[in-house]
Amino acid sequence: MALEADHADDRRKGVMGLAASRDGSADWALKVYDTIARTDINATVRIAALCAMVPAAGPQQVSTAIKILTSAGHMHEDVRPANGAVRWEAAKLLLAIVDAQAFEEAQRDEIVKTLLERLARDPDRNVRLTVVDALAYFAQSPVPQALIDTLEEDDFALQRAAEQALIALTGHTHHHDPRAWRSWLEKTEDPFKDAGLTPPELQTSGGRKVRWEWPW
Repeated sequence: MALEADHADDRRKGVMGLAASRDGSADWALKVYDTIARTDINATVRIAALCAMVPAAGPQQVSTAIKILTSAGHMHEDVRPANGAVRWEAAKLLLAIVDAQAFEEAQRDEIVKTLLERLARDPDRNVRLTVVDALAYFAQSPVPQALIDTLEEDDFALQRAAEQALIALTGHTHHHDPRAWRSWLEKTEDPFKDAGLTPPELQTSGGRKVRWEWPW
């Protein structure tokens, strides 16, 4: 039904029914979602398939998430170009994989490269916001520089997301000030030394060091 129904709503219901079944996270089911996410002509069906992959997503889903996420600017012979809503779901799938540390180390460079590219170029605001959240997991250059550049955006949601990501990566805050961040970065030998700590001015537990916690 998910693969072969004539009507998009029936295919979407097929995906959702499979995802809710006891076989919803089986390898064969993940292959079904993968095919649908890459090739279905209907955006809502693709979104359902991407959502269905999240609970059991791992290294095998990284390539699909990246291909869909970059399909607006790159031609992939096995992936249909995706609109903003579908790319957003692909970004959320990649974020879930990163959050669970469910990727292989050999995939790190491609993941970071894709996230940085989408942060700079993706026309969809929701994609970029999700990309910023994902970049907060990568304590490496040039991630801080890219996040500082995002502080220059005329969009407070992006500015706030970038500041929160920088806090998570460095344990410091410069209150959305890109010039202060650049100055600090230039004179700091190891910007990731305090990664995960809450800056003193943001602490609320009697002055003791508190680990930074993401809200999701």
